[in-house]
Amino acid sequence: MVKVVPLRFITYDPLKDPSKMVYRRPISKPVRAFKGFFSEFIGTLYLVFFCGGSVCSALAVAGDSAARALLACFIQGMALAALIWAVSGVSGCNLNPAVTLANLLSGRVGLIDSISYVAAQVVGCIAGAGILYGCLPAVYRIDLGVPHLAPGMNTGEGFLLEMMLTCILCLTVLGTSVFNVWDRRMNRVAPFAIGLALLIGVGIGFNFTGGALNPVRVLGPSIISGVWSNHWIYWLGPIVGAIMAAFIYRCLLQERFDVIERPGYIEPLIDPTAASSFY
Repeated sequence: MVKVVPLRFITYDPLKDPSKMVYRRPISKPVRAFKGFFSEFIGTLYLVFFCGGSVCSALAVAGDSAARALLACFIQGMALAALIWAVSGVSGCNLNPAVTLANLLSGRVGLIDSISYVAAQVVGCIAGAGILYGCLPAVYRIDLGVPHLAPGMNTGEGFLLEMMLTCILCLTVLGTSVFNVWDRRMNRVAPFAIGLALLIGVGIGFNFTGGALNPVRVLGPSIISGVWSNHWIYWLGPIVGAIMAAFIYRCLLQERFDVIERPGYIEPLIDPTAASSFY
């Protein structure tokens, strides 16, 4: 039997009701897996849409290269921070195969979840690039923001730059997420810190490699636009950077901890079937 929530004139807050307590209902593994997949899909969709759109916007207006780089990196960094705040409670908001790999190698995410997240990211990046393609007229699409090596940059230099920039991004993700084990207040500032790392990385790399730092950020626009300019750099560079970050953090920076039984813990006498949902 489904309980109908009555219409209220004032929003009901169960936390302020002294006669009630909030019980968080557990969800099944299939539902949890679907929510994780969907959050990575929708997050990557919007991230690719914003990142590609920022490049198209920057190149569509008159201005010097520094102003264009500032516009693109600011939009991408703030977009990533907003998306992490929006969906991080479900999957952790990886939105990047390199970040997922760093989380996997550092022990933060399991192998099955990692494969699911990367699959969702690939599907999401194609959808995001396709929506961006439909939003812009042909004169403003500009390859949907597919990054290119600057004149004079060779592939080795581009690979090294993408590797270093992705490494610091992954280190920021690992540092803020692992520290949350000890201080949950970091949840409030972690998205801003990660967005700031992307902002800095894109700001440095925009005029040299395009500042991708994310393989699917390039994959989606490349599939939709058909432009594959030195595509391997934008996969191999971030992946190697993620491996470096995971090694640095796991071997040198990460604190060690064990999960043990809580002393004096008494199991609460709560009947899940007796709890009612307010939402």
